[in-house]
Amino acid sequence: MSIWEDEWEDYEMDKYDFECWLDSLEGEGTDEEKYDREMDRQADEEYEKQVMNQSKYPEFMVKGKHYIMTVSNN
Repeated sequence: MSIWEDEWEDYEMDKYDFECWLDSLEGEGTDEEKYDREMDRQADEEYEKQVMNQSKYPEFMVKGKHYIMTVSNN
């Protein structure tokens, strides 16, 4: 087997896994729209983690459409 075939097989495996993951996403729309929504959701989650890590002694988080507020009893 050549190096090209080895790399191609690995790529095909990754492509198949990606397609399965993409099919598992909920919601309607094209694959690109589903992918964009998922990337936005993951970015929002990462931002929330950063906000919680930066606040001192956070008890809970209040999340609005355009803001995130952390509340602490300390």
